[in-house]
Amino acid sequence: MKKLFTLLAASMLAISSVSAEDYTPWGYYLGNMETDNLGLIGAGVATLRIAIFVPGDGILAGGTVAGVNVPVADASAVTALSAWVTPTLSSDETYTQQVDLTGYASGFNQAIFDEPYTVTESGCYVGYTITVNTALNTQGSKYPAVYDPSTQVPNSFWIWYSAQYGWQDIGSDYGQSCLQALFKDLQLPETAAHFGTIKNAVTGVNTETEWPVTVYSDASEAVNSIEYTIDVNGVKETRTADVSIESGFNKSGEIMVKVASPAELGVYDVTLAITKVNGKDNSLADDQTVISFKNLSRIVQRNTVVEEFTGTGCGWCPRGMQGMANLRAEFGERFIGLAFHAYNTSDPMYPNYYISASKLGISGAPSCVIDRKEVMDPYYGTQKNERYVLQDFEDYSSIPAEVDIDLKAEWADNDKVQLDAKIEPLVDDKYEVVYVLTADSLTGTSTAWRQSNYYYQYSAAEVGDADLAKFCKGGEYGTSRFAWNFDDVVIASSYNSLGNNQAASLGTLAAGQSVEDSYTLSLPAKATLRTAVDASIDKVYAVAFVLNSEGAIAQAVKVAIAKSSGEGIESVSEDVKVSEAPTYDLQGRQIITPRHGQLFIRDGKKMIVE
Repeated sequence: MKKLFTLLAASMLAISSVSAEDYTPWGYYLGNMETDNLGLIGAGVATLRIAIFVPGDGILAGGTVAGVNVPVADASAVTALSAWVTPTLSSDETYTQQVDLTGYASGFNQAIFDEPYTVTESGCYVGYTITVNTALNTQGSKYPAVYDPSTQVPNSFWIWYSAQYGWQDIGSDYGQSCLQALFKDLQLPETAAHFGTIKNAVTGVNTETEWPVTVYSDASEAVNSIEYTIDVNGVKETRTADVSIESGFNKSGEIMVKVASPAELGVYDVTLAITKVNGKDNSLADDQTVISFKNLSRIVQRNTVVEEFTGTGCGWCPRGMQGMANLRAEFGERFIGLAFHAYNTSDPMYPNYYISASKLGISGAPSCVIDRKEVMDPYYGTQKNERYVLQDFEDYSSIPAEVDIDLKAEWADNDKVQLDAKIEPLVDDKYEVVYVLTADSLTGTSTAWRQSNYYYQYSAAEVGDADLAKFCKGGEYGTSRFAWNFDDVVIASSYNSLGNNQAASLGTLAAGQSVEDSYTLSLPAKATLRTAVDASIDKVYAVAFVLNSEGAIAQAVKVAIAKSSGEGIESVSEDVKVSEAPTYDLQGRQIITPRHGQLFIRDGKKMIVE
């Protein structure tokens, strides 16, 4: 997706909610706008169109849409507002039913059509068009579209920015729009429950694993208990579980499902189906959820990679920097941060050689992807709870690794790092290895090194999160730009300038079939970045991660770089004076005091400081 939007994940929108009397609201978001942590998104333009897709099957089949619940963040900024319903989305504003709103307020605004719209089998779209006064420079004017970032699903957030780009579905990247369809005389069944799915399900041979599985209900009766069948590799049994789910649309609860894994490694399916709800027959008993899981030869703890898209020109990126710092503090060596500063080319840390944000599914900064599996905000994460991205990281890092990696890295000639990896798959699959160099504490004195900051415009109370207060008005870094020591910076990788990995593919490997691979990476040649790297040469690290056939990271490892054991390089202890003869770095620049771990030349010989 092209980078169109600037994201501001608001720390709690204090907006009122108006009930939709006599109508049944349906939407991907059915929460409380007064208390939920919601996000705002916009494109710096005066008009946006927002829509959600209403499916034409199940409970909604043949239902009638009487109107729309339109969410507004800041009514004082709105100059025009209309709601509509249409069978298909198009660039021209031609709708089956449309109503203009007046006297709108912050929160939900109920818009009722002159004629209800009957939902066909192909479904429909409900939406709204909002025009704001961007000169007001408020959150609601610059970022008028309200959404819930806690769940990212397709069709839950369509946005129209301009005719050039047309309609785009950003629900999988950002979350679900808060707008709702209002149904008239919709009859909910007494019981209607089904299971959600599980991503990245992994087990070990001959083990029992418990997975949290979401139970969804669209029923007039609250759900207290369910009876369900579970089929693992042809072994089927019936179980019961207690669950607490409110009555109404798209309500949910969670149960733990225990799975006894087969004795043989491989990929298996577990099939779940709810047969009874509260002791009564389930109207959705025929709906089966099939979960594919990998059964590993043994369990190895996962180290989890967080690739952060950031840049010194990104004014919201201070929260990403803080999010990455929080992950490092909480999880230590289990956290492998890869901050690639590709937001603006003027960034002195701009990576000439790394995968592009678009290939990772990232469309705006700050954003991150965890283990190449899910894109989210590097601070707020998916907002599962108040732990923000820490909770998302913990969820992913609890999944066992699919390979075991042993990595060694050492300095070689000409400012190069030699990497040697031994990789043992724990399940049969096709694999690919990627190598990266990172550096901590990078900084510089030029303006280009100063981090842009939009938070300086807001008070700590407006932002709401204590660890972001230092970037706000009156805080230590509460200015439009500030100096910073940047960590986890990608300075080299096995990707080329086109974002293609140059390390050899490992091919299809069987579990236990260990392979060895070697690769050499060079330190960056760009002078501004190289000077900063030289100043932090003892904080340069090597990373190797392995991708599976799905493109997800199967395991990763990060190591310090050892001194070279190769011939032609001598070692000099730090207390040895080296001023007897001129001393140069490998770019030919004379140096007075070589630093720990630094390669240098004296009397025509390469040396390294111990």
